[in-house]
Amino acid sequence: MSPLLISLSAAAGAAGGALVPLTAYRLSVPADEPSRTACTSCDAPLRRGVGGWVRLHARCSACGARLGPPAWLTAAAAATASGLLAAALDATLALPLYVALAILGVLLAVIDLSCKRLPRTLVFPAVWISASLFAVIAAVTGDWGALLRAALAAVVLGSAFLVLYLLPGRGLGFGDVKLAVLLGLFLGWLSWGAVLLGALLPWLVNGPVAIGLLLTRRVGRKSWLPFGPAMLVGALLSVLCVGWLRTFARG
Repeated sequence: MSPLLISLSAAAGAAGGALVPLTAYRLSVPADEPSRTACTSCDAPLRRGVGGWVRLHARCSACGARLGPPAWLTAAAAATASGLLAAALDATLALPLYVALAILGVLLAVIDLSCKRLPRTLVFPAVWISASLFAVIAAVTGDWGALLRAALAAVVLGSAFLVLYLLPGRGLGFGDVKLAVLLGLFLGWLSWGAVLLGALLPWLVNGPVAIGLLLTRRVGRKSWLPFGPAMLVGALLSVLCVGWLRTFARG
């Protein structure tokens, strides 16, 4: 476990997480609506181009209203997740991919909590780009077994969530199915144990949250809670468990 590697990963996570708010703000809309093009406080149009999507100072240039969640919060969340991943995985060629997933995960969690959706414009490209980069790593390291396991895990986890999505009273959205494919890819690269934990832990994470919200009457029994954040936290915990168990086994 390298303190320098952990620090660098946390710094990269913080930098990426700080850029999340504006993108999250623009994409936090119902599935049948286009992304936001104006400030909801004063109707001033947002910038065009890259600056209108990724900017450190996420505030409306006209009224000064904050666009999206506080940048310090998203930066802290991504930095924490990235540092923990670096501590669990240590020096590996795949670590930058996991740090990128941590940043994307914060973005997806913010959007899901805001409007209960996981945009396919983010998840689908992430699946194909990640799969391609894992293939490059497999070609460099010769670890084709990990690549095959990752591909199979993406299919298995995605299929399992698809079955749950199709069940009556499922409580899951199709975005959760797409996210399961992406997370299956990353968890499968590590081990089948990580995949199993990644499938089970989200329910353990979401359960206490749902009970707490019910007891405080913030939601009703038929309320639909976003499940994406629980999936992302569960995946993080599974990676940490597998990584630390490997470290313990090595003595």
